[in-house]
This record gives sequence, C-alpha cells and structure tokens, in this order.
Amino acid sequence: MFTRVPSDYSSGRRRPWTFLVVLVATVYLLLTAAGTLWTDYLWFDSVGVRNVWLRNWGLSILLGAIGVAVSFLIIWGALRLVDRFSPRWAPFDLTEEEELVERFREWVEPRIRQIRVLVTGGLAVIMGLTVATWRDDVFLFINSQDFGQADPIFSTDVGFYVFRLPLWGTVVDWVFNLLVLTTIVVAVALYLNGAIRLNGRRVTTTRGAKIYLSSLLAVIALTRAVTYRLDMFELLYADRNGIFFGPGHTDIAARLPAIQLLLIVALIGAALFIVNIFRRGWSLAAVSVGSWIVVSIAAGAIYPAIIQRFSVLPDQLGKEREYIAHNIAATKAAWMLDDIEVRDFEAADDLTADDIEANSTTIDNLRIWNTAVLPRTYQNFQELEPYYQLSNVDTDRYPADGSPNQVMVAVRELDEPEVPDDWQNQHLFYTHGFGAVVNQANVVQDDGQPVFLLRDVPPVASVEALELDEPRVYFGESYEPRRPVVVRTGATAQEIDIPLATGTGFNEYDGDAGVELDSFFKRIAFAFRYRDVNLLISNQIRPDSRVLVERNVMSIVDQLAPFLSADADPYPVILDGRVLWVLDMYTTTEFYPYSQPIDVDARDRLTLDARLGLGANYVRNSVKVVIDAENGDVTFYKFDPSDPIINAWESTHPELFEDVSEMPEGIDDHLRFPQDLFRIQSQIYLDYHVNQESQLFSGNDEWSFPGDPSRAIRSGNDRLWGDLRSTDGTPLSQIMPYYLLTELPNEERLSYLLLQPFNPRARRNMVAFLVADSTAAGYGRLVDFRMPEGELVDGAEQAGQRIEQDAEIAEQLSLWRGEGSDVIKGDLLIVPIEDAVVYFQPIFLEEDGGSFPEFRRVAVVYADRVEWADSLDSALALVFGGRDDGDAGDGDVPPGEVGTIEELIEEAEDAFANAEAALRAGDLAGYQQWVNEAQSILDQIADLIGQAEPNASAPHLLWD
Repeated sequence: MFTRVPSDYSSGRRRPWTFLVVLVATVYLLLTAAGTLWTDYLWFDSVGVRNVWLRNWGLSILLGAIGVAVSFLIIWGALRLVDRFSPRWAPFDLTEEEELVERFREWVEPRIRQIRVLVTGGLAVIMGLTVATWRDDVFLFINSQDFGQADPIFSTDVGFYVFRLPLWGTVVDWVFNLLVLTTIVVAVALYLNGAIRLNGRRVTTTRGAKIYLSSLLAVIALTRAVTYRLDMFELLYADRNGIFFGPGHTDIAARLPAIQLLLIVALIGAALFIVNIFRRGWSLAAVSVGSWIVVSIAAGAIYPAIIQRFSVLPDQLGKEREYIAHNIAATKAAWMLDDIEVRDFEAADDLTADDIEANSTTIDNLRIWNTAVLPRTYQNFQELEPYYQLSNVDTDRYPADGSPNQVMVAVRELDEPEVPDDWQNQHLFYTHGFGAVVNQANVVQDDGQPVFLLRDVPPVASVEALELDEPRVYFGESYEPRRPVVVRTGATAQEIDIPLATGTGFNEYDGDAGVELDSFFKRIAFAFRYRDVNLLISNQIRPDSRVLVERNVMSIVDQLAPFLSADADPYPVILDGRVLWVLDMYTTTEFYPYSQPIDVDARDRLTLDARLGLGANYVRNSVKVVIDAENGDVTFYKFDPSDPIINAWESTHPELFEDVSEMPEGIDDHLRFPQDLFRIQSQIYLDYHVNQESQLFSGNDEWSFPGDPSRAIRSGNDRLWGDLRSTDGTPLSQIMPYYLLTELPNEERLSYLLLQPFNPRARRNMVAFLVADSTAAGYGRLVDFRMPEGELVDGAEQAGQRIEQDAEIAEQLSLWRGEGSDVIKGDLLIVPIEDAVVYFQPIFLEEDGGSFPEFRRVAVVYADRVEWADSLDSALALVFGGRDDGDAGDGDVPPGEVGTIEELIEEAEDAFANAEAALRAGDLAGYQQWVNEAQSILDQIADLIGQAEPNASAPHLLWD
C-alpha cells in the first residue's frame, strides 16, 4: 500500500487567494456595469432626453421584477404543495433506484428550505428576466391606436394585430412555458418524495400526486385553449400557398375550423383531466392526450391537405380570387402603393434640338459624376491631409441664380484608421473633421476633374448658400460607433485642426455636446465604462473637459430610438452656415394582415447596413432626424402624423418628438424620399402594379429590374445583400433607384425625384418607370409612367449594348483598356424629356498604379442614335443637331453661334497639339485619343456651319 505525502502547499492556503480573485473580479464587473449604466444616463441627459432613458429602464426593471416574482411565487407555491400531496410514510419495498433516491432525500431533508429557494430562485430568474424584453410591446399595447381599417376575415381593426395581439401571444406563450416547467419540477419533487414510483415500465402514483398533476395538466390545457384562440387571428399571417401572403381558401375553409375544433378539444381535455382525479389510473388522461394528438394531425394537417388537393388545385384561381384581392388591397395599403398615379408615357422618337433647348434646365442638372467614382477623385484634390477622408458622396440641390441645381456633396470627416495609434492622438488630439466638398453634378473641367462650389480647408464657397460659418465635424457618418473622444483638454488648445502655412493649427471645442467631466466620480465611471485608466489619471483632462460618448450619427439614433429603423444613408445638408445630418427613420411591423412582407429578393437590394429586415410588411417614413455636425444637437421630427405607430410612440415618449412644423426653415428644400423604402416599394411593385387577381395569380404581367450596363463599384457601406448572395462573386447587377432633378412631362416645375425603371419579366425592353417626388410641394407622391402598349422601348441593357457596340466607341474603349488604364462606365441614367426617353452614360478613365478616375466622355442614346463626346452639350448636339432657329436668314450664322465656332476651333487646335505631344512621347493610345477628340470637334464645327450656310465646308485647321 502506498501513502501519498501531503503537499507543502495545502488547498486551504489556496482558498483565500481564490476567494480574493473571485471577489475582485466580481467587484470589477459590477463597477463596470454600474459605470456603463450611469454614463448612459449622463449621455441621454446631455442630449435632453433623460426621461426616455428613465422610462425605458424603469419599465424593463418593473417587467423583469414582475416576471421573476410571478415565476418565483408559482414555482415556490407549487413546490410547497408537493409536501401536502406526498405520502407521510416511506415505502419498505424499495427498488435499487429508489434506495438511491431515499439516500438523496436523507441528504436533502435538513437542507430542504435552502435547496427549494435556490431551485425556485434560479428558475424564476431564467423565466422572469425574459419578461423584461417585452418593454416595447408593452409600450405599444398601452398606447395602442386604431388604423381605421378592418381585416377582411374577422372585421377587426388592424390596430389590434399591430399593437395588442403580439403582446397577448407573448404573454400566453410565456404562461404556458412557465406552467409546463412548473409541472416538470413538481413531478420530479413528487418522485423524490415517493409519491411517484417507477417499477420497471410501470409508473404508479399516490392519490395526492394524481390530484395535483391532473389539476396542473388541466390548467395547461386551458392555457393551450387560449393559445388556439389567438392562433385564429395569427392565421392572417399564413404564408403557405407560394403565390400571395395571407390565408387562402384552404386556411379559411379548413385550417380555421381545425383551430376552432382544437380549441374545443383543449377545453374538453381540461375537463377530462379533472374527471381523471376521480377515476383509477391514468387511462382517461392518456386517451385525452392521444385523442388530442390525433385530432391535431387529422384536422390540422390531413384535412387541409385534402381540401387543397381535391378542392383548391383543380380551380385554384376561382377558389383563391377573394383572398388574392385581400392580399392586393392590404399590400398596397401597407406599402403606400394604393395612391400611385399611373400616367401614359408616349416614348416618342421625334425629339428635336428645340425640345432639348426647351428642357435646358433638366439637361443642366443631369448627373455626370458617379458617387462611387468621386471619393477616389477627391483623394487627390480635396482630402488635403492624411487624417481627413471624403468617403461618402450624396446628391442634393442648392440654389444658383434663383433656381435649384443638382450637386454632389461629401463631408470631410476624420479618417480614424489613419490617426496615430496612441492614447492622446486617438482620444484627445484628433477629434473632428473639417468642412465639406460640393461640386456641380454635370460640369467637368478641361482636365476631367469636377468643378467645385465648395472646396479646401478652410472652406471656400463660390455659392452663398454653401458658405460655412462652423465647418468642424465632430459628429459624422463614418466615425466608429462607441469610440469616444475627449474635448477641451490640456492647458492650451490641442485638437488638431486646419493646416496653416506655419504648421498645424489647433482648436478647442466650444460646443456643449457630450458629458462634462466636472467630478472625480464621473471620471471613475468613464474609466470603468471604457476600461481605460487614462481617463482617470491623465493630467490633460480638465474639470470642463467633455466626453463625446457617441459620434456616429447612425449609432446615435439607434440608441435613442431603438424602436425605429434608420435608413442606411444619412445625408448632409449645409444650412445657415452649418453642416446638418438628416436621417430618415421608419416605423415597421410584421403584423399587418395580408400584406406582403420583405423577402430575400427585396432585402438583396438593400445595403448591409440597412435596418429594414426580413418579415416587415408595413413601413412608414414617419420621422426625420436632424443632427448638428458640430454641436451634436439631435432632434426627432414627426413627419407622418397619419401613421398610428409613430403616434403610439409619441404618446410613449412625448419629449422625444417635435412637430414637423418646427424643422429649421429651408431644410425642407433638401429633404429627399429615402432610398431603402423606395427600393423595397419598387421590389414589391414588380408584382403588385396589377389590380386584377388573375394577373397576380398567373404572373403574366410580372416586371423585373433592368440589368446595370455600368460596372458596379461597391465596397464597405455600399455593399448589398445581393452582392453576398451572388454565386459567381460578382455584385448584384440591377439598376438601383437614383436621384434626378428634372421636369416631368406636362409639369412646369423642377422636381427632385427618385427614379426606378422596369422591364417585363425576362425581357430587356422598358415597360415603365416609377418616380418618388422629394420636392417640398409634392413630397411623397408616387407616379408610374407606362410605356405604350404594343411598342418596344429600349431598356437600359439595350441602351448600354448600343453604346458598347458602336464602332467608334468600341474602338476607343479597346484602346483605353489595352494601354495600362481602366475604363469605368458610370451610372446609366434614364431621363424623361418631354414624352421621350434619353439615356446618358459617363465614361471615366483611370490609369493603372493607383491614379484617380478622370472624366473622358459622355454617351447619349436616343432611339437608334448613339453618340459620345467630351461634354454633354457636344454629345447632345451630335445626337439632335444644332438649334433650329427659324429667324436666322439664309447664309447667316445663327445668333450666338460665332463665338461657339471660334471656341471649337481653339479646342481642336489644342487637341491636335496634344496629339503631337503624345506621339513624340511614344504614347500611341494618347495620340489616338486626342486625334479622335479633334475629329469630334471638327464634326461639331461642320454641323454648326452647315446650319448657317448649307454649302459651307468644315474649317481647315493648320497643324504643324
């Protein structure tokens, strides 16, 4: 026999250290949680909505406490009753397993109270804390509203399904689960007490145990009956037939009666469980459960399958017509498609130069620049410092000469990944971006670069509306969420600011955003929150220093209003000398009866950052949020007072929302219809542009999205869900909606529109285009322009193919692609002019080796005519010819053209000179490019002279 020598280091010596480590870790975690909780409150207070924080946490804590208390009382009371229904004697004929149980009982008996408390408390916490997650459902239940629309099956207001049914269903399911858990715990306790015995395959129970378990099973059956009653209403969310969403003939004619039958069966089952108390054995209960299962299978599965196969399928349209009509009406109402105005569009092929001239305002506002190309162009001209970035470009309109003009806007934000990686640089020195860049959407300089209306640091504006009095950007779109900075630090200003001739300039924040570190306890709390001791010990932090807790505008609104969903694309507005961020917020629900929900195909058109998720079948853009980029002021404006959901949330948090009439004056000229909503509406409209049930059922009038003939350039925040699902690794090739400043046919005002073209299913010709108005006077209106029946109108893919197959264009593109450069085909724009459709596509050239894209050509396609040139006016002149001026005398140059010809002659001579220089340098591609450029200019000159003097020939330019 061997005896182990005791270790010099006994386990008793380890226990104090283990206890100390556990204690320190526990205290640290508790302080971190407390610090995070308090600093969250301080941040909500700093943005003026502390009552929202208090109300949210107050209700969550109250619900959690109620859930834990109810769970504890039910489980504790049930366990206490176990003793009353257990035998007062111990059996003598114990089996081997029961002997083990008896030993366990002997061990438990002295500790029964403590064990009961631990078991009950643990289960109560697990069950009860889930109740805290009901907060938003409870808020909506308390402040429920009527929609003023009834469902077509039960004639119940939609508000019941949106506000009340979700909570009822959650509560009943929770009660059912709690009762099942309690019954299991009681059964185990009865077994341990000897009231339930296992003798081989036979289970015996005492009379007390039988009474107790039968009563619990009866209560569970009654709860299940309530569930069946709610299932009747939830049947309106059925999605089984694959043609439309909502219950069809089989659901209403078979499944609804089946649910009603199961409700009766549940009530009978509850009664049989009670009767079982007075009968010997459990046979009655077993028959009840077995019958319940048989009825569930027969009525819930077999009978509906028979009805579907032998009644519905032979005449599906006839049987489903009524329910398809319900689906069409509900879907159009939920997605705001019922108010779409449908107009005929001629798609004429006789557009003239006079028509182009008459629509010069539209032409002058066409967007040549691509939002994916511009950031790389800006890198070489406007980022200026390595710690600035211009990564997100939006379109907007600003007045010039009394009329709005479309522009491209990008805010110069701090490029956080380029900030030196040490604590002071990360949190104290680099705190903000500076200004913005604005360029004309349709104008290009001679060197292929944008024409800037706002540029440089400090900002220099050439338009009064773009002048910036406060250009610093402390709150932005690209800042990392939950990454704080501390402002007003150090003895002197030390925030990196604008570059100066004498070196770097510095700034000290003079706003009132953030949480002031005016107490030692706040510094301790933030140190624990961020696990950063520097916040506690740094001598750079002053009593008036402020922590900017959250600087990402998307994260700000997500935390302040998690019950709303933000559009994925915040956009900047320059107003009254300040940069303001505007965010569109949505109210959503998955509980609108019969309405078609967002499916995978619809989500594919959203970016990865989109908050609209699968299953939502009602969306409203009910809130516009405005955030000051420098001062951090956040204001939620209730934009759609007709939306019952936002009215319920306003009743919940009245201090969070302002009336839309309180928005800053002038900002309504910059609001836009949100892209995420329009993308989903467009997807649903592919099927739901029809009004006849037979059309939706047969799918013979389904539409599709045209393929995108440009090269999709998407990365980072621009990537789509469809890009991830692509089987060949290529981005989703569909034309996405784009903003356009134009005059619609038969309208005499400029409208800022989102436009989405459509093709027939599996075809490439255009069948319609849908526009959403963002203009203040008509915001939100949707207009569907239909192409003529029986006529083929070129779609986007066909127009792109015409460009690619044009001999001159194809030759030049081949030269560019083969000489160490990359051709980037910009967005193909479908532009309605008068009653015709004209296509425009810019072409950019990017040299290999990290150069920046430069504009080179713009192609114009109209009917079967395709031309391109180095300016939009030149391309239009090639397609439509010069202006037809009937007042010009024979042999006279039309008024205003002499200067144009002279300018073209100078441009041609410059092009020839550039070609000669390229030839001398051995750049054959450049030589060919400039020769083609010169020839294009000569052709324009010939056209102009031909209009003025029919027998005149093109000018001869000397080229040495």
